[in-house]
Amino acid sequence: MKIQMIELKELDIYEEDEEYKQRFINTRKIPACLTNYSLKLGKDLGLLEGSLIADLLQLQGLNGFDEIEDDPEKAAQVAEAAEQLDQVKYLKVIYLACIGLNKNLELSFDEFVSLYHESMEDMLNTYAELVTDIISSDKNQFAQGLKASTKKNKKKKIK
Repeated sequence: MKIQMIELKELDIYEEDEEYKQRFINTRKIPACLTNYSLKLGKDLGLLEGSLIADLLQLQGLNGFDEIEDDPEKAAQVAEAAEQLDQVKYLKVIYLACIGLNKNLELSFDEFVSLYHESMEDMLNTYAELVTDIISSDKNQFAQGLKASTKKNKKKKIK
C-alpha cells in the first residue's frame, strides 16, 4: 500500500496596489490511500457509483497527449477520452482516500474541495496513483486471477 500525500490549503484573496492577488495559507499535508474502508465509505456516502477500474482505463485514453500534433488518430482518441473526464468524480476518490486513512478528519466533501487546489494534471496523477495502487496491491492478485480465468475460457472454446 503506497501512501500519497495530499496538500490542503486555504485560498486567500487580498488586494495589493489596487489589484487582487491570491495566496495560499494554512497549508497542511494529509496521508491518503484507498482502503477497503475508503471504498465502503464511498458506497455508504453515495460518492462512488461505478468501477474504479473502468475509470482508470478511461484515463489510459489520455496517454500520449503530447503526441497529438503528429498523429490525427491519436488526437481523436485523446479528445474522446477528455470528453469523458469528470473532475468531481476524481475529487471524490481523493477525498475518500483521505478520510479512509484519517478517521478523525472531520471534513465534509464540500469542505475538502474548498481546500484542495491542485491542477487538473496533478489531480489526475494522484487519482491514477491511488486507484492503480489499490488494484495492484490486492493480496488476492485480482489482475492475475482475471487473466487466469480468461485463459481457461479460451481453452474451453478451442476444445
